[in-house]
Amino acid sequence: MTLTTLTVGSLMMRNYNVEEPTSVDWVMEGLPASHPEVVQALSSTFLLPPSTLPYNLSTDPEYLASSQGHTWKLIHHYISKLFAGERGGFFVEAGALDGQQLSNTLWLEQELDWTGLLIEPNPYSFHHLQHKHRKAWTSNSCISTNQFTRKSVLVALKSRVNYLNKEWFVKGSSYEYGVDLKVNINQPQTYIINSSDKTYLPAYCFPLYSYLLALNVTTIDVLSLDTQGSEIDIVKTIPWEMITVRLLVVELFGDNFPKDFTEYMKAKGYVMLDRLHDYIFVRKDDPAYTRLISQPNWKLIAKKYEGGV
Repeated sequence: MTLTTLTVGSLMMRNYNVEEPTSVDWVMEGLPASHPEVVQALSSTFLLPPSTLPYNLSTDPEYLASSQGHTWKLIHHYISKLFAGERGGFFVEAGALDGQQLSNTLWLEQELDWTGLLIEPNPYSFHHLQHKHRKAWTSNSCISTNQFTRKSVLVALKSRVNYLNKEWFVKGSSYEYGVDLKVNINQPQTYIINSSDKTYLPAYCFPLYSYLLALNVTTIDVLSLDTQGSEIDIVKTIPWEMITVRLLVVELFGDNFPKDFTEYMKAKGYVMLDRLHDYIFVRKDDPAYTRLISQPNWKLIAKKYEGGV
């Protein structure tokens, strides 16, 4: 770790603790999603293949107690009902943390033999993710908020205190510098940010479509975005005419209902299944949705899961 001056676009930050990644010694910026150099960089440097080793998941009771908290139960309810019996699907989870804590995709991988892509920009969290031996591609990078490659800055958080004994909630609140977090001053996330130590890290961001080109994927069965404020911008980069996203989970904090975004998703052919801090959308013409709404008591009352961090 060094004291340095870090410049990203027009942003210059002096004398911050900056940790430079050891495996990447170059930056490409401003290249479009389908540029061959972008696809090649992902394939050769930024995408690591699924592990062939046995899972190395935590069995610590305290860890497990928090790993299915927050809105995990809400999301799992719909994922498990929509995709019950569907084997061999493909997911993308951005903001994957350590690959187990609050993971929206681990169940799909373990129970239905799915694979996918786990994206985590925080190198500390990514290190732990690698040691979980997930059966999915992994990438220590971030998704760009536009159609071009970018070098950005990740504000990585580390708790100064034992906040509700939930270390990963703090790490999961790390965010991209300059992004509007859309959090209210009274919300727990604001307390976490203000009470945490911050380290500023270079982050290499690629358009979502670039990852899919590198992996030769045209259908995402489950797309889960928890990127601390950049989710809507990421969704709006999706080339809908080129790829299919069946289910979309988007974390959105804030006091105001995002009517414009829900109308945008409706115009793209989606219906909103439910919401808490996460909004869950499914394609209206998807057979899984037809099966879901034919089941009695398919809709979960999300209010019962409020009150968590």
